[in-house]
Amino acid sequence: MTKTRTQRSARRRSAWLALLASLTACLAVADLSAAPLNLCFEDVSQAPWTLPEGTGLNIELLKRVERLTGEQFHYIARPWKRCEEETRSGVMDGMIGPADNPRRRVFSVPPRKPDGGQDPDRALYHDQVTLFLRTGSGAGWDGKHLVNPRGIAVAQRGYYAVDMLQALGQKVIDTPKSAEEGLRLLAVGAADVAVLMGRRSEESLRNDPRFHGKIELARQPFALLDFHLMIGRKAFDKEPARFEAIWNAIATVRATPDYRRLEAAQVRQPVRD
Repeated sequence: MTKTRTQRSARRRSAWLALLASLTACLAVADLSAAPLNLCFEDVSQAPWTLPEGTGLNIELLKRVERLTGEQFHYIARPWKRCEEETRSGVMDGMIGPADNPRRRVFSVPPRKPDGGQDPDRALYHDQVTLFLRTGSGAGWDGKHLVNPRGIAVAQRGYYAVDMLQALGQKVIDTPKSAEEGLRLLAVGAADVAVLMGRRSEESLRNDPRFHGKIELARQPFALLDFHLMIGRKAFDKEPARFEAIWNAIATVRATPDYRRLEAAQVRQPVRD
């Protein structure tokens, strides 16, 4: 009798394990059949992070996340303001590489810690925002205090730097799409301060003779920021667990020795087309 009961119990456990395995397999298939995600990135070079043709460290990182999670991403180049607006409307599921800020929190979600703050451990990357000064203008930046007698600054369209400068009481010219356009405005005296994103801006200052003797780099960066895969609220609210898994995978990939070597090598390299 005891042996028979033991055999029945073993059969029930086997059946339960088989059912659990079947359910797990079904969930895996469901995950793999989930609709691909449309992710936009800026159509201006932000080397080494993204390039307009759809390459760069961020794209490489996310392709590794695809392989790890079974997800499928479509990478779509857009002007940055359009990328934001299409994420707001739900045309795009997310944006590759923005910094978290209150304006973007209205329509998108970064990876978050339990207290609601953005999670740097699950960011795509960390980088500095550079401040430039027109030579002889009397403008200055010591890392905390901005001196800008005319109160006019240049920043790229749609960037967090615009919000940050406005919070400092600056009138911001935000017509430039690229860092080079911002430097040109500074060189001709449209403003005495420019806050520009990307290593390309520093490369342009060093290599373009139009800027020599007219523009100098501030000793301190304007800000050190975390840059994320930010997900549109419409997409996140439908599948929060899906995006949490993607952000977790970003952290996992970034911690691998292979990706860390790749990032270190690319960040050290001079920016070239």
